[in-house]
Amino acid sequence: MANTGVAPTNFSTDVGQVRALLGDTDPTDVSGGEGTYMYFSDDEIGAFLTMYGDNVKLAAARCLETIAGSQALLLKSWSSDDLTVNGDRIAESLRKLAAQLREEALQDESSEYFNMIAMFIDDDDDGQADKYPWWNN
Repeated sequence: MANTGVAPTNFSTDVGQVRALLGDTDPTDVSGGEGTYMYFSDDEIGAFLTMYGDNVKLAAARCLETIAGSQALLLKSWSSDDLTVNGDRIAESLRKLAAQLREEALQDESSEYFNMIAMFIDDDDDGQADKYPWWNN
């Protein structure tokens, strides 16, 4: 299955932002506004976004974990002449990056819903809090 998607990458969309976090932004075989990407199709990234409540960083983290699993399974470790490939190390690096994205997503969510607001009643529109017997006598 080809990893087709909108080309060039539209970074204003959630799919494009996930691609940016993955570093998967350079499509090949571009034709008619679509191209082939290295890791995932737009539909696959859309599925990850759906699974993770449209959270770009969590979806990207899961994508990285999926790639890490593939690297560990397919590459494993091998050497040939003076070239050595260690799929386990590549996978571990990808998992660390995924953990970092998950932490950032958690921090974003925890700070997103807490705002301090000034709360007072100003019925006479003078910009000052009105005094009420039940409030700061």
